[in-house]
Amino acid sequence: MNVFIKKPATSSTLARAKLTDNPYFNARRSWNDNIKSLAVERQTIILLALLALLVGLAGVGGIIYMGSQTKFVPHIIEVDKLGQPLAIGAAKGLNSANKQLVIRARLASLVGDARMVTPDAQIQSDAIYRVYASITRTDAAMEKMNQWYNSTDKSTPFVRAQKETVSVQIDSALPLSDETWQLDWTETTRDRQGFETKPPEKWRALMTVYLVAPTPDTTEEQLFKNPLGIYVKDFSWSKQLGGQP
Repeated sequence: MNVFIKKPATSSTLARAKLTDNPYFNARRSWNDNIKSLAVERQTIILLALLALLVGLAGVGGIIYMGSQTKFVPHIIEVDKLGQPLAIGAAKGLNSANKQLVIRARLASLVGDARMVTPDAQIQSDAIYRVYASITRTDAAMEKMNQWYNSTDKSTPFVRAQKETVSVQIDSALPLSDETWQLDWTETTRDRQGFETKPPEKWRALMTVYLVAPTPDTTEEQLFKNPLGIYVKDFSWSKQLGGQP
């Protein structure tokens, strides 16, 4: 039995145990420990700085994203003849079915405006302006429409209106693909006294359309003339064989 109990080592004892009899070695080891401690602190500071930078970038990105989102929700208000509100609701984006309805209505209006002949010069001018609001200079439809209006006196509506008028009735407007539509209509030509000069004629057109979303460069006038951004890229029309209803 060992009657001698070993005294537990204290921190000061361990520290002294690490020291050697060489003072130069002890000083070097102490210097290395200090440098190592500074290096660890430096790495810690760098990691914290990188973490703070990432948090800051995430915050800035979130602010930019939130700032880019629309804060205003447009609403449509229906009013009666006296201006009293009848219904109100938020304006929603067009789904596929509504999109086709809008394009169909726009193309039907374009055909009616392009083919009509009326003695009222103001109404005729407004119709021509509406036609060109759906055509851009870079598309083939522009040249074809210019030829239709200006190639001969026969197709110039202001000259034709001196002797006759033409009314247009849209019979159908069907999508053949995502971009191409087929429109059928009936034209009735009358003299200035209102009598038909020939039997009504059946016509058909193929129209290629595309949609353009408004941009910051879009003017108020462009939005007023073509608010939905529906444009005709190309078209062709012809009278149907035996084209009488």
